[in-house]
Amino acid sequence: MQAIHAMIAAVALSFVQPAQAATTDPEVLIYRFPGVFDNGGDDFIGTATLFSCTNFSGVPENIRLVTRSGTGTLVNNISVTDVAHLTTLTRSTHLTASYQGQFLNTSKVVGGTTAIAATSTNIICTAMVIDAANATPDGVALRGIRFNPAPGSQE
Repeated sequence: MQAIHAMIAAVALSFVQPAQAATTDPEVLIYRFPGVFDNGGDDFIGTATLFSCTNFSGVPENIRLVTRSGTGTLVNNISVTDVAHLTTLTRSTHLTASYQGQFLNTSKVVGGTTAIAATSTNIICTAMVIDAANATPDGVALRGIRFNPAPGSQE
């Protein structure tokens, strides 16, 4: 009888899902992207850096982007709350023709860095420096350094 109870307990534990993160959880650093560049031009012209992050945690999360200049001066610190499951958040240093949406309004940044933190590690991000005037994305991908990887993942 005791063996049956132990087997039932083992089976029940195998179906337990890990706790889901939420917007009330503390932020953890998940990425740092070096090489951030913005020529300081007006919207839809010049060069901008674009960040794209997708939430796959199963619940809404907060995502924070903190950009610093090449000399380390804080340029921008923005938090976006309640990013829904499977939603992609896109932000650029200034408005671009290829990706419509919100922008970070950083002004000129040369050789900067952007740290991305979130309330879950179940978020993936990419970044690229692009021609802001071109309706077709044209640019260079930035290599992000991943901190706190999602459990069971390899980037």
